[in-house]
Amino acid sequence: MPWGSARAAAAAEPTDQARIMKHLTPLALAAGLLALTLAGCVVAPATTSTTVTKTESGITTTTVTTTVAPPPLPVYEQPAVPGPGYLWTPGYWAWGDAAYYWVPGVWVLPPRVGLLWTPGWWGWSGGSYRWHLGYWGPTIGFYGGINYGFGYFGTGYVGGYWHGGEFHYNRSVNNIRDKRITNVYVQNITRNTTINRVSYNGGSGGTTVQPTTTEKAALQQPHVAPTTEQMRQHAMAVGEHGQRYRPSGDGPAVYGSSRVSERFNDPGAVRAPAPDHAQTPLLPMTGQEAAAAHAAPGRVEERAAPEERRGGPAERESAQGVPAGREQIRREQAQRRQPPGTQRARPARQAQHPRPAHREREHEER
Repeated sequence: MPWGSARAAAAAEPTDQARIMKHLTPLALAAGLLALTLAGCVVAPATTSTTVTKTESGITTTTVTTTVAPPPLPVYEQPAVPGPGYLWTPGYWAWGDAAYYWVPGVWVLPPRVGLLWTPGWWGWSGGSYRWHLGYWGPTIGFYGGINYGFGYFGTGYVGGYWHGGEFHYNRSVNNIRDKRITNVYVQNITRNTTINRVSYNGGSGGTTVQPTTTEKAALQQPHVAPTTEQMRQHAMAVGEHGQRYRPSGDGPAVYGSSRVSERFNDPGAVRAPAPDHAQTPLLPMTGQEAAAAHAAPGRVEERAAPEERRGGPAERESAQGVPAGREQIRREQAQRRQPPGTQRARPARQAQHPRPAHREREHEER
């Protein structure tokens, strides 16, 4: 290349660099401004979820984790038990299709006589919320201290017990109207006025209850997976748009059902939230108070007239604590209905119903 041409090319080189810097400078300034803007902001992590299925000891379980906190538990009334031998399984929030869906509580037949249901629960661990699947077993295990109501008040279960191959129902926490159900007793539970609707353990705002020695032992016992009916209930819920959680506060289409039915068409299903006056009895106590109630005496076996076994909503109010004035009016009305000189026969109340020794120890440990 001639000397003159080389000098011309050398002179042109700074011009090219200047042109490049001219384009890069605005980009650098924009990047700097963006960094300054984000310096004082907290960027929310993207929603992530994982699903892992595994089989242990012949039982297949699916573990679901998500970074989205489960919504508060809805307040609803329990559907009536459809017949003897059915056990209540509380409703819960299930994760599916990038959202939470309410799985209605439902009465189901256990896999076999003598088994009790330990509800599933959400727990915060390792930066996400993990679903711990419920199971059937000889005793109640840990379910996160979640107050599901209807006997599941955070720890243990006070809704009933097995004896002599039959399930006995605590009418103070169960909706019993079927005349065929005669194994009924009343165990009044002390309640507070705080409604705890949190649906997960740990993390920010979750329950802080830890498993007891008895609950840890229950985890090591043989377990039975949820029944086919329970799995159907779960699958239907996550496939129904009406069961999807709405931040606006509108409740799910169905809160609970007496039986598992196709598309929740059970005529006994609960399709509206509980009225305000019924909220306290449904979610009445913390796990610590429930544990104290477990050790307290006071179960009274009922063998009363058939009309007393129905346990409708009005009767449950009386068992769960009605204001003294209303209760006095009810007693006076009942006395006026009785013929003069007569008194409705009631069996003598026993201090404690008969049950096997192992049930006594189990009740005290809870």
